[in-house]
Amino acid sequence: MGTRRGPVQDPRDEHDAALYPTEPGLDAEAAHRQALVLSEVAAEGPVGLFRVLRRAASGDEDAAAVPVSSLIRAIPGATLLDSHDFLLRAHIPPSSRAGDLTPGQRVALVYVVDGTHMAPDLL
Repeated sequence: MGTRRGPVQDPRDEHDAALYPTEPGLDAEAAHRQALVLSEVAAEGPVGLFRVLRRAASGDEDAAAVPVSSLIRAIPGATLLDSHDFLLRAHIPPSSRAGDLTPGQRVALVYVVDGTHMAPDLL
């Protein structure tokens, strides 16, 4: 006379899905390759982002298929608002993929993310 409950989900699975969203319709192998690209950025920060952008420009299909906004959000400490701000300042549409960026957009994104655009303190 009790009620039957569904299986309990691991909260870490929901958290990971929010941090590293995958594209709907990706097969398991493609989603895994995309997660590996994002984990490279998560492990190495901006340096990993620069490497992934360079690989995407040189023809790496896995790196080229990842949305730029996901790459930025994978940087440790970067928030959704940071991602939006970086894309806006680099003149990159939010739906762009790493392989679709022009050389100028890649340079602008590296410049903005690296923080070299900020004037040094004169104190």
